[in-house]
Amino acid sequence: MSTKSATVLQKPRSLLLLGLCAGLSLPVVRQARAAEPVVATSDANAEQGKALAKSKYQQGVELYRSERYADAVQRFLEADALAPSAALSFNIARAYEKLGDDAATLRWYRNYLRLNPEAPNAAEVRQSIETLGLSLAKKGIQQVTLLSTPSGATVAIDGRPVGVTPLTLEMKPGPHHAFVTLRGFRDLERDFSLSAPAPMDVSVELEPAPASAPGLAAPEQVGPRGPRPLPRRRFGIAPYVTLGAGAAALLGSAIFESARRSAQNAARDDQTQLAKQRDLDAMNSRQTTARVLLGAGGVLVVTGATLLVFNARLTPESSAAVSPMPGGAAFSWTRSF
Repeated sequence: MSTKSATVLQKPRSLLLLGLCAGLSLPVVRQARAAEPVVATSDANAEQGKALAKSKYQQGVELYRSERYADAVQRFLEADALAPSAALSFNIARAYEKLGDDAATLRWYRNYLRLNPEAPNAAEVRQSIETLGLSLAKKGIQQVTLLSTPSGATVAIDGRPVGVTPLTLEMKPGPHHAFVTLRGFRDLERDFSLSAPAPMDVSVELEPAPASAPGLAAPEQVGPRGPRPLPRRRFGIAPYVTLGAGAAALLGSAIFESARRSAQNAARDDQTQLAKQRDLDAMNSRQTTARVLLGAGGVLVVTGATLLVFNARLTPESSAAVSPMPGGAAFSWTRSF
């Protein structure tokens, strides 16, 4: 192993140990992480989590030195999931660099400087970021990281849900529209333009939503542009179920009526009295069934249609909202029935 590789691993290691001793807990972009048990906030579990993170970090260092870079990435990611730190971001970037994964290397170098902008090797890392950004640009894509305060917000880009903040994506350069939503906060829309040669961060700060009056909050559904109120229906899906049952009964009535006619025709052609009586009994039975189904189907259809009309005639609800946008505001009006 080269002297450069050893130095790279030793410097972040000291930073990690300092971070663990101080109980460091910093935000970090989490993608393609291995699942780990959630560490509780009690002191005992916190110490156990730090010890486990340190162990996984040391395993990652040994794997890196053995040139098992994919396995080293996995251990570093597991450690970072337990105790995020700038040092681990740097080591993850170095391991991905050995694997030749430009996008992942860029993602973690950027996260390293985001967590430690005054790092001693910041100039060198910025140069690597510039080179990697140009490499992605040659492929017709560029990297963008979406950050929100608080984190954990759902993001849709150009009307397509893409994930939860903090989130890093590779996408085509040019203008894009982000819709950010988080329960308990106002929805936020942001237009941004991703330049071809360099990656960028898009940071948003969400404002708490005003508390609604008790009993007036309507359920929500998420559409391409975020949550919207669901219409309030007094009878729910009952009208549609009733209409469906009525349609099925009417169809059954038609089938039995066809069978009745068939039995009637057979009775006309029978040569013996016994056969004629048998077909006449079948005809009467099918006729009775057809009439029962016809009556039941008619009642169900009328009932379902009536319920549907009552649903549609509920008092409409309207709401208006002004959403902040860069350079102005957007006015929206919704109406539900």
